[in-house]
Amino acid sequence: MISGRLRRWLALCAALAGAALWSLALAVPHMQGDTRVTESVDYRLLDLRHRLAGVQETDPAVVIVAVDDETLATDVTSGDNRQRLARIIRNIAASGARGLALDVVLADAGDAETDAALSEALGALPSAVAAAARFSGDESEVLLPQPVFREAARVGVVNLSADAFGTPRFAPLILVSDGQIHAALVLQAAQIFTGARAEFADGGLRLGERTFHLEDGFFLPVRFAGPSGTVPAISAGRLLESPQPDALEGRLVVLGFTASAVGDRFPTPFDADMPGVEVIATIISQLISGQTLRHDAQTRTWDAVHALVLTVLAVLVVLMLPLPRGIPAALGLIMVSLAGVTALFTAGIWMSAALPLAAALPPVLIAGAMRYTRERSEAGRSARAVASLRRFQSPALASRIEQDPEYLSVPQEHDLVILFVDLTGFTGLSQQLGTEGTRLLLRDFHALTTAAVETREGSVLNYMGDGALAVFGLTESPPDRAADHALEASFALVKALSDYHPAGLQDVTAGCRIGLHAGPVTLSRLGADSHQQMTVTGDSVNLASRLMEVAKAEAAVIVVSRDFADALSDPSVLNHAVARDVSIRGRIGEVSVLAYTAGAVL
Repeated sequence: MISGRLRRWLALCAALAGAALWSLALAVPHMQGDTRVTESVDYRLLDLRHRLAGVQETDPAVVIVAVDDETLATDVTSGDNRQRLARIIRNIAASGARGLALDVVLADAGDAETDAALSEALGALPSAVAAAARFSGDESEVLLPQPVFREAARVGVVNLSADAFGTPRFAPLILVSDGQIHAALVLQAAQIFTGARAEFADGGLRLGERTFHLEDGFFLPVRFAGPSGTVPAISAGRLLESPQPDALEGRLVVLGFTASAVGDRFPTPFDADMPGVEVIATIISQLISGQTLRHDAQTRTWDAVHALVLTVLAVLVVLMLPLPRGIPAALGLIMVSLAGVTALFTAGIWMSAALPLAAALPPVLIAGAMRYTRERSEAGRSARAVASLRRFQSPALASRIEQDPEYLSVPQEHDLVILFVDLTGFTGLSQQLGTEGTRLLLRDFHALTTAAVETREGSVLNYMGDGALAVFGLTESPPDRAADHALEASFALVKALSDYHPAGLQDVTAGCRIGLHAGPVTLSRLGADSHQQMTVTGDSVNLASRLMEVAKAEAAVIVVSRDFADALSDPSVLNHAVARDVSIRGRIGEVSVLAYTAGAVL
């Protein structure tokens, strides 16, 4: 038979195994490159990390020459667009620029003389011109510049990989179309500036002394530096007029459109409308400076391990700690995890924030719900146990034991009022009533006793067949009313029994004798460790018990000791009692008592 402890350990292991399996179900596809489940959320959290990291400096070697609204509005009579573009490029070369990346697709043939002049301008400095890929299903076609431009400059594809909201997330560094490999414009520009030859191996890129980790398919993650304007830029209109060596000398120039409604524009973590040329310039800056994001097969493996460990730890915390501490602790672990992921992002490592959340939160919530259900069930059992305890102990004692299970493990001395009561004529009544009638009589007698005592802040400690022992002052507030309450309870019980008729004996009423004394007693536990009961002992208890014998001898219903009488707050209640000095069996000397007859009480 499985013990309770073993059953709990088996349940814990099963819960942890279930959490681990859930985590692995998400992590394994992610590790293999299938991030569709968490991709959308992860991109939103990536944007948040960009904003938390704040604006980053770009490499000062990269500058944008922007064909802006001002450029398009000036010198409109000085030839067509390609003639003006040729003039801008010649002045860029004259400014001492180290290289040029032209983010303009020159796919259409123009005037031969104009195209030749533009080609000549491109050839005046190391240059790369844009090509664009068009996709149709699994097929792709690369829109190349005119041959005259391909002869003067390198060609690079400008396509970016964007998410469902249009934000660029990756820059493909090479693209294969129709059996040909095409390099990206950003890569061509970086090679021009650094003079290094790009080498691809083991899923990464080596450019000079720098090594870049790439996503599968040679995708470079995009790390945005800031909102529009973060990359230094000058208006192309200035270069229509003259060279600008102060702004361009020794730099890599990225030439493209920023004018309203011209060219590609993208939403980014920092703004909703960034010109494509600035995105291209940002990526080139990262390749030159080496400040890229790492997001590759290795980081996906780290993501999987992170998600698995976080999930198991968070669920373990929920199941092992008390629920009010376990849930906050698990959420704290998750928050620390997210803080760690954010810190790694600032160091250039893009780890998933969505995967650990998706892996950990559902098991944590399920474990919390299971724990809540279990604790509710245990609370219900505890409540039922307390209710059962209250049936075997007075409510006052049950409350004390519930609050302090060690209550009275060491005996305590108290000054209390002790009440003993027993039924009169019980033997004859039992003979008339029979077994079942006697049981009902005792049940009703005990119920009447409980009602009389406990409604007046007393506690019934024991029922002894046709008798009972109660105390007052144990929980009394204020304690100096204990004797008053005990006398009121005695009067109430005598009256209640005088109106009570045992079942089947309508002409018969029950009577009782009550002994009351006030004095020091010892409260303690009696019995073995496995089964104990609370009781009071001491000379005061013995005296109170003997007063019922006095009541029988004096034909009284209530007999109180002088010590009890002195404890009353209103001595006038004794006016109807008869004072006696009587001998008590087992005691030396006489005891002063006051006796109430039935006529004085009813």
